[in-house]
Amino acid sequence: MPGITIAAGGEIPSTEESKMAHRSGMYDDRYTFESRDERDMRLMTTLYPAYPFEQYQLEDVTIYVEGVVYNRDAQTLRDELEQRATQQEKSLTDSKWLRSLDGEFVFYVYDAAASKLVIVPDLLGQLPLFYATNTEYALVGRNKPILARLSGCESFDQMAVAQYLRLGYALTDRTLYADIRRLPEGHHLQINMETGDLAMHQHYEFELGGEPNASNISKVNARELASRFTDACRRRAERCPGANVVLLSGGLDSRAILGGFEHCDADYRSATRNFEHDSQADIDLAGELAAAVESNWQLLSTPGPTGTELIDHLNMTAGTDPFSIAHMQPFLRRVQEMIEGPLWSYTGDGGDKLIPDLSPVVELESPAALVDYILDSEAKFSANDVEQMTGVSEAAIRTEIRETIRDYPESSLAKKFVHFELFQRAFAWLFEATDTNRNYFWTTSPFYAIDFVEYAMDCPDEQKRRYRLYSEFLQSLDAELASVPNANFGAPPTSRSHELRVGLYNALQRHPGVFETVKPTIKRILGLSSTSDPDPTILTCLRQQNARNSQHVVEPQGIEQTVLASPESYSRGELCHVLTLLSLIDSHRDEPVLHEYSTTEFA
Repeated sequence: MPGITIAAGGEIPSTEESKMAHRSGMYDDRYTFESRDERDMRLMTTLYPAYPFEQYQLEDVTIYVEGVVYNRDAQTLRDELEQRATQQEKSLTDSKWLRSLDGEFVFYVYDAAASKLVIVPDLLGQLPLFYATNTEYALVGRNKPILARLSGCESFDQMAVAQYLRLGYALTDRTLYADIRRLPEGHHLQINMETGDLAMHQHYEFELGGEPNASNISKVNARELASRFTDACRRRAERCPGANVVLLSGGLDSRAILGGFEHCDADYRSATRNFEHDSQADIDLAGELAAAVESNWQLLSTPGPTGTELIDHLNMTAGTDPFSIAHMQPFLRRVQEMIEGPLWSYTGDGGDKLIPDLSPVVELESPAALVDYILDSEAKFSANDVEQMTGVSEAAIRTEIRETIRDYPESSLAKKFVHFELFQRAFAWLFEATDTNRNYFWTTSPFYAIDFVEYAMDCPDEQKRRYRLYSEFLQSLDAELASVPNANFGAPPTSRSHELRVGLYNALQRHPGVFETVKPTIKRILGLSSTSDPDPTILTCLRQQNARNSQHVVEPQGIEQTVLASPESYSRGELCHVLTLLSLIDSHRDEPVLHEYSTTEFA
């Protein structure tokens, strides 16, 4: 993440210490470090010039705005913030007001007279925020490695590490660092500037129990979704200070943005990654989609990341975004090179979570069955592998999952699972992945416009089943785009064949053993297979890191007995996941192993 950090109250680090801690966030020569000192507070940034960050100075109140609110011009937003920061009858955390704001943002509001700082993100928390728990002063920021260096945190959360290996991500507010936590969606922070005391408060809770849009037929809901989505695309395109670039794949989500831009007559370009582990079917269909709307499209040859790029990737998300996706580093650089001047990129993030039916494909009769289903559907490594690698039992992980879902407001187990998928997998995890892009240029997804999110969540699961609502949504945007096959199922989303294939996929998911057996064949038929022998460079680096690992959260012998004993039994993604974890641990040593691979490509 871009480096925006606040230290307040007590003996905060010196300017020089702060600058040193932010050095890892200076990803290229566009970046500069700035320190803004107020009484009892220091706000530090490592940003590039085009990154959206504004300061509004009132009498006793200073407001910093990170990000973009697309449905407010600068003066209107300033006026609304001033009213809510200075008038007691209005509140910065009023959920009705926050629900009216379409954007990815964080408001940092410093009241010198009251000696307090309030930090309010957008309702979904699209710009992830973190805070340290091991300091005598308040330490809040957007970049975990920077917070770790400032706070002296070099230990790791064993349960978070186990969840990271078992599910692919840590639950609730955990991060891989033992003393750094994530601010959940619908929460804000308040800091007492004199004492450095930090308090977290909840101002909004999402609840998925009802389906108020069930009274509409699916075509009505699809048209309304398409209208809201087009408006979100228009607002973003109009605010963009340069080129709009769609990061295009052959699936459904990014093509929707093409449809939205076409619908609102926005000027845009598109680009697709050509990496050796990407499926050829996905690449070919992206080209078909671009041709269908005559988009200015470029296919960008993308090499594997070098050791230096892996280090950058690690410094951006501290392991949350694993190395299996680190080829985004060279790809994003190539996108940057193809545009002269500023650009915003657009991803289809959220489309696969908000419009399809996420409800379980089996009936869940108890909370224990829901925990089982989550572990089956989200599994990264087996329970046995995780226990060997971390010493954490499956029972302990199950307890954490059970406690997480117990606190959800929904009464239905099926809706609790949907809540988990949205707020654990999509929001808590994937928002950090999207944030990686913002280290190069501003990135947004129209699917996360709050009015679109709320309307989509209120549409009935019955209409969403087998992508029926999604098909009608795409047709409302652009019928020609809806007629191009979906790379994930090998058929146009409007076709009977697509519906049958999705139905078969759901049926196979009810029998995980059968599904895992036939999945390679299905991928091969659809042209999605990209199997290969393990990259020797990955294995060599893993062995070096494991040999010098002294952190108790990962057992070197367990790594030896699992991924290093039979690497051919694990996917590239799984090997990259372990490499990411060991690299994060190793990054706190004087000479991290990855430095030896600075120019070596990891295939």
